[in-house]
Amino acid sequence: MRIVMGVEYDGRPYCGWQSQAEGCAVQDTLQRALSKIASEPISIIAAGRTDTGVHALEQVIHFDTHAERPLTAWVRGVNALLSDSIAVRWRIRCRTSSMRAFPRTGVATVIC
Repeated sequence: MRIVMGVEYDGRPYCGWQSQAEGCAVQDTLQRALSKIASEPISIIAAGRTDTGVHALEQVIHFDTHAERPLTAWVRGVNALLSDSIAVRWRIRCRTSSMRAFPRTGVATVIC
């Protein structure tokens, strides 16, 4: 199953969005929390990325999982495992999805 989420974060404590060997990125932190909820390793695909210290109000991400969880677990459960600097705001379940980012406008489109 594919889950698409909207995430917001305060980037000050992180070394940017994209996963780093040191595990200091927003993506690393979010993947650890999602992996705990899913009870399996989760790899996130994002519609864009940010640099160190940059914030996001609506980062669109998706991931694939075999875990069957209530949709509320993907928001409330993950948020319970995150610090106040990262929050999952919404989620939808898709059979498959296509995601496109338009950097000049800051718009990401998800088709499920």
